[in-house]
Amino acid sequence: MSVTSSQGPRRGPRGRPAGLLVSVLFAALLGGCPKPHIHHFTTSPPVACPGDEVTLRWETNGPVRLESNPEVPKLGRKDDSGQQTVTVSGPTTFRLEVSRVFGLKKEMTESEVLSPPKDLEYGIVDAEGQGRFTCSTQTGALESSFQLDGSHISPNVRIGQVLNMNVRTLVISKGEASETVAEGANAPGFEGQPAQGLWRLRVPLDEGESCEDALESVDGRLIIKLQLSCPR
Repeated sequence: MSVTSSQGPRRGPRGRPAGLLVSVLFAALLGGCPKPHIHHFTTSPPVACPGDEVTLRWETNGPVRLESNPEVPKLGRKDDSGQQTVTVSGPTTFRLEVSRVFGLKKEMTESEVLSPPKDLEYGIVDAEGQGRFTCSTQTGALESSFQLDGSHISPNVRIGQVLNMNVRTLVISKGEASETVAEGANAPGFEGQPAQGLWRLRVPLDEGESCEDALESVDGRLIIKLQLSCPR
């Protein structure tokens, strides 16, 4: 014998089915909630040696979850904005995920910390050819400089060799060390120095060459490749 219920669907106010009311309310909740948004997520410095500390900074519009590969302790769920300093054991990818409305809407981003040995290019790029260079026929050189600090690399990162990436002979100076380096050649004299610090780049002018011609010849850019390493 089969048994059937004579009752119809449970109804809410004004005779609407209760399940329909829940669905409508849930849809309204979803539609009215702002989409999850990551304003920024950074790791500083982006190049660090094993055992060095890096600082994660983030700002979002909702609670976040921080993860990493390989795993770093004490990550997990965090407030919508903040910062945390952690120690890395080597190259590490950090992942930040923000969600809204019971996790149904999500946004995710990643930030990577590299560890030497690694070759990276640094230097001056100025498409307009103004402001970042000084030049004088009296000094006979086109000159510029750049600074590597804790926002670029950790204090423990060291220099192996330095490669001149330019089409001209380049005089590279840092601290007490200075080397004249031909186009595409290496400068071994910086080996073992900390990579952090002020790097000066100088292009000697050819006889009778103007500053404008020298700047045009390097296409408004002076780049060197640093072979980075960590203390053994």
